[in-house]
Amino acid sequence: MARTVLTDDQYKAACSAAAGALRPAGVGSVAIGDAVAAVLATVGMLTPPFDPDPDTCTAMFADPSGDWWQCADDPGHDGNDHDSGEWGWSDSDPDAIKPRTGDDD
Repeated sequence: MARTVLTDDQYKAACSAAAGALRPAGVGSVAIGDAVAAVLATVGMLTPPFDPDPDTCTAMFADPSGDWWQCADDPGHDGNDHDSGEWGWSDSDPDAIKPRTGDDD
């Protein structure tokens, strides 16, 4: 089953709520963001993906821990199988984002 990808505003709200609870304990912004992402991934939600590099295929995949990976193949490569060097996936994977049209044509 596909996990839900949060909007930027939803992710920012989750980080703000966590920061309100954790900053008094001295936890920094990067650690808060990492913790929020890890917790969200365990309950089936993903942080918004980063903007893909247009110099490679723009297909993206979220691994089981919720980290986003971009396909390392050339834009417009044949087929719908993608590879980041760490992960391989197809466009039909429930945690995949297909290549953006226009970037890979």
